[in-house]
Parts: sequence; structure tokens; C-alpha cells
Amino acid sequence: MRSPVLAFQPAATLSMGQLTLLWREVYSNYPVPLPFTEDELDRFIRMSGMCLELSQIALSDNQPVGLSFAGRDGDTAWIGGFGVVSSHRRCGIGLALMRSQTREMDQQGIRTSRLEVINTNRARRLYANAGYVDRRRLCSFNSPAVGSAADPLVPLSIEELPSLHNRLHVGVSAAPWQRELPGVMRAVERDQLTILGWRGPNGIAAYAVEQNRAGLTHLVDAVAECPSSAEGLVSSLAARSRGRRISLSDEPSNSPIAKAFKRFGASPRILRMEMVRTASQASSLSAPTYGRTYAAA
Repeated sequence: MRSPVLAFQPAATLSMGQLTLLWREVYSNYPVPLPFTEDELDRFIRMSGMCLELSQIALSDNQPVGLSFAGRDGDTAWIGGFGVVSSHRRCGIGLALMRSQTREMDQQGIRTSRLEVINTNRARRLYANAGYVDRRRLCSFNSPAVGSAADPLVPLSIEELPSLHNRLHVGVSAAPWQRELPGVMRAVERDQLTILGWRGPNGIAAYAVEQNRAGLTHLVDAVAECPSSAEGLVSSLAARSRGRRISLSDEPSNSPIAKAFKRFGASPRILRMEMVRTASQASSLSAPTYGRTYAAA
């Protein structure tokens, strides 16, 4: 029996309609529903800074069966979507696709790349085989608005956001790729989002970018310089959002913001591992040996 021919090419070679069909097949049984329409996927690509020329797709006998969405900023990159359609899993395509993606990133001068994977997803092993190592845990919250007090929040302008983002997103609060400054700025500009600051003794010590949907206050970004400012921000947001739920995605588990959510009784809904690959780690890998692949990550 003839083995299928496996090939890789840039995602830019497919139309948005073809990419949408492939995305929906890849994520059809994913734990978090992601049934994007063509317009929604186009928006995700633009808002997340995905580069379709850097991104890769896998083809088996010329049929698209896997995708890897990648974005970049200088010599740093991130994987914003990765997987293989269910009918072609566990036959080596996932690992081969990831190695094709990392090879392309290496050739384009990428020094560091990141991705996230749900803790229980067996794809963590695949990513480890491609040179990624665990960096930190990320948690997502979606809980009723709770808090013990409320301080006035200060409306901030978009011009104030870059300096605050750069000053506060440091150490344990370093931003995941989804909340790097360019992406947050794009979201604020496109959707006219509200930026709210919590003022401490020495000025703005915490802020949140707020997006209100039906019955939900989603925080596109939130960060605080210390535990007390985090608790002040979360309490004030809760008072402002009383009767609604508050959600925040991919928050570093040891950050002041995550600890404030937990202190007020919110339990993480989704736990993910951030993994990182550097050029030095890549050079230490042995020659690729294609093995099994696992569920979409």
C-alpha cells in the first residue's frame, strides 16, 4: 500500500475560506469551542498579529490536513493555533508539521518562540519533542464579579497605555503573547475599548482594558504592580460589573492579578502551560525522528 505524500507550504497559499474550513476541522473536538466563521478567523489573524507567510500548513496527497499559525515581532515569534485534523492524527504529521514550522522560524531569524497548551493535552509531549520547554502556568477566569471594596477607577487614554504596559508587565506579570502591547493596542483601537486605571499613592499602579458583552465583562488585559493594587483593581472592577461575570484569559498563575482573583473566590476555569523554544535549545536537538502525533493543542 502506497504511503501518502506529506508536504508543507506557507498558510498564505490558501484562501481565507480554505483556512477557515481547515481550522474548523482541526478544532472540531477541541475542549474549548472555536468554530470560527471566515470573518471571525480573518479578525483573529489580524488582531493576533499572525503572519500567514511564516505560518505553515501540512498536506497529505495535496489535501490540507494540518495547520500552524505563527506570528512574529522582530526575532520573537508565537504559535497562535496548531493542530491536525482528526482523521490524520497519531501518524507523525503533527511532529513533522511543528518541525517544519520551527525550521521556517529558524531560517527567518527567530530567536525565541512561545506557545500555550492545555495542561492535560498530550500535545505537550509533541511540543517538547520539537524543542519547547515548560516556562510557566497560565490560568483563565470566568466568575461572578466579587470583591470586598471599591475605589474609583480612572479612565485612561490609549496614549497612556504603552508606558503603563511596559512598566507593569514585568517579572511574574510578563504578558503572554496574546496580551503583548501591539495586540492590546489593536483591540483598543478597533473596538473602542475602555482603559481603566487604579491609582495608588504614587500614581497608576494597575489597569484593565475592559470589553463589555452581554452579561460579561471581559478583560482584554489587566496587570498590577503589587498585591494591594491588584486587589484594589479587581474589587473596583467587580463593583463596576456587579450582576455580570468577569473573565480574563491566560493570566500568569503567580501574578498579583491571578492571586487577587483567587483571593476573592474565583477558581481558574482553564489551566494552560506556556512553553518556550530558543535558538540555543533548537541547536541542541538531535536529528528529527518522526513519531506519533497527538490531539490539536
